[in-house]
Amino acid sequence: MTNLEKYNKILKTDLKAKDEDLNDEILIYNRFPTWDSVAHVEMVADIEEKFGVMFSTLDITSFGKYSLGIEILEKLGVDMSK
Repeated sequence: MTNLEKYNKILKTDLKAKDEDLNDEILIYNRFPTWDSVAHVEMVADIEEKFGVMFSTLDITSFGKYSLGIEILEKLGVDMSK
């Protein structure tokens, strides 16, 4: 499983999202029906655990759409192309 597939799996599990939801037009914090503050905290914790990284407070608060999670992981040294 690639890192992108792992990331997508976490979002699909924690947010109950479908494959077609995994884009910046649909998967937006507080707009996607299940992406509220509680789901956000759980999702960040799951991402941190799965990838062995630690989000900063700025990372947590700026993670508001699908692609930003990928950008944060890449910034933290996770190769999302593998």
